[in-house]
Amino acid sequence: MKKIPRYELYILEEAKLDRDILQALLSFNRKYQDRTLGYFAGIKTEFEKLHPGVKYPGLFAEVDSISGEMRPLEKQKVWSWGDCRGLGIWSYLLTKNVIPDEESEFCGHKARLRGFFSQYCDFIHQCLMERYELNGGRIPFIVDVATNKASDDPANVPCAPGECEPTHVFAAAGFMQYGILKADRKTLALGLKFLDESIVCGMNFRNVDHVTKKRNRYNGHGFIMVTLGAIVDALKCIEYSGASAAVMPGLKEKLLKKGAMIAEFILHHFCNPETGHFWEYNCKEGNPYITPEGYMICDPGHVAEACGFIAELEGISAEFKGRFSPTLVKILRFTSDKGYGKAGIMFKNFDLLTGEGLFDKTDVKGRKHRTSPWWNVRECCAASMKLYEITGEMACLEIYKKAQNATYLNFPNEKIGGLMVQTLDADTLKPLPFFPATGNLDPMHDTRAREREIEAMERLKLKFQ
Repeated sequence: MKKIPRYELYILEEAKLDRDILQALLSFNRKYQDRTLGYFAGIKTEFEKLHPGVKYPGLFAEVDSISGEMRPLEKQKVWSWGDCRGLGIWSYLLTKNVIPDEESEFCGHKARLRGFFSQYCDFIHQCLMERYELNGGRIPFIVDVATNKASDDPANVPCAPGECEPTHVFAAAGFMQYGILKADRKTLALGLKFLDESIVCGMNFRNVDHVTKKRNRYNGHGFIMVTLGAIVDALKCIEYSGASAAVMPGLKEKLLKKGAMIAEFILHHFCNPETGHFWEYNCKEGNPYITPEGYMICDPGHVAEACGFIAELEGISAEFKGRFSPTLVKILRFTSDKGYGKAGIMFKNFDLLTGEGLFDKTDVKGRKHRTSPWWNVRECCAASMKLYEITGEMACLEIYKKAQNATYLNFPNEKIGGLMVQTLDADTLKPLPFFPATGNLDPMHDTRAREREIEAMERLKLKFQ
């Protein structure tokens, strides 16, 4: 890992926003978006130079997040999460028309990024549709490079009829956003099919964990919360599209109704609005799950995601104004206060009963680690800026400053174009060879969070005029 020099970053000295700071943050964030887009374009171009004639059937990101080295062809996998996430977020940026159209250079190759990613999304969509057909109406977690069929990799996730793992949700989001971008009713309908199946699965806790490859013995909010994210992603794509209403009349209203149902379900079953506690799992009886070790687990990244998605939902419809945000601010403030270790980054898990960070990974030498994945602080940035925009609560700026600085002082890696190293040790800040879900570089979490920050700051800037 090679840290990006501080002078290239924007570090907040205090929890304050004025017109000048907003403009500086907006400029920094837009340039960072373009930087990471250029990197994804570059690694695809580099792969094709190294392996002429090989069709990698999806988004290429088989690069180690610490060393920046591309994996050998024989060790490469195709991760459907990355394909679906890339299809979704890049379709959204294309719908918004914020990908640069000026010619730029990467890996010795000149191209216009907007045209490059338009073609890339078409290609990923084609690969996913082929995968859907080849695999009996499913999109497997991992497929083989040569066949686009489900891999026999032991990390693949088997699902029985009626069960889903998170790929199903990301496929819903990707297909919906691409369908909106292209005014493609067939793809949009397929995304909605995946969405409805995910809602049924998530509300009934029939999802399969991608780590254990089993249904949990207890009920977690993570799957249905990510499903809410797919709804919000589609709703935000609709905001910037002039064609979606004609493609599928009443779509926005239907999605808002589904989103509100999920938001209320999560807040009713998994949080205490008085204390701000937000736990990860319930027992089958409905009360918070206490582990055999006596822990009530909180995943602060999942909390930040949930708060961010619900805040975005509230911001989309005047009908929801003030409905969720007072509780969300309380939850996010508690999580920010308790979710960071002494080194200044956010734990993967902490115990709501003691406030202590929990050891969640063991390395090959048997040493236990309290880890910090990159995405949790990025989701916290998006949630806190959105909540500040809609509530004006100064606590949200404190939360944002903490997450913003934790992000950029620790996670960006120059060896991967400024993208975030996937996992740090929460106590030592050293990069760890663990990936939270998929082994490739993720195109979505960081980019989507940053775009949501930009949107909230653009609305805030209007208030200073």
